Amino acid sequence: MKRTILIRVSFLVCLGTFGLTVNAATAVAPSAAAGNAPSTSAKSEETFLTGTFSGDDIELKLDPKGRFVLSGGAVGKSLHGNWTMEKSGLHTLLRLSADEKNEEDWLFGVRSRNTLQAVDEGKLKVLDRPLDINEDAGVLTRVK
Repeated sequence: MKRTILIRVSFLVCLGTFGLTVNAATAVAPSAAAGNAPSTSAKSEETFLTGTFSGDDIELKLDPKGRFVLSGGAVGKSLHGNWTMEKSGLHTLLRLSADEKNEEDWLFGVRSRNTLQAVDEGKLKVLDRPLDINEDAGVLTRVK
């Protein structure tokens, strides 16, 4: 009988500790989403994106110094410029600003470490639903 009580008490203590950990993590998340996150967090996001992505007749190369090359039949002539990471609510966005000032910025939603999706700035709700690789246009995946 005492053993059963001891097991129950241990379980409740562990469950309470887990609940405090979860509550602490969710309490920190809104401040990070509001832009109060430490710069190391932003740096790690930028670092994991570097590499080459392709899809829909587009190839995107992101270098660790914040430069990009966007090429392929869907683009026409290759574009060169700077890339930056942004937060818009819960979404992480990748903005490509071409060196040529007459070119509009390209905007991609970061779906995962390996998947980007072209989005319109005013229509980010497309990032709230699951990705349909067969229907969604502008999906780029990391080249292995």
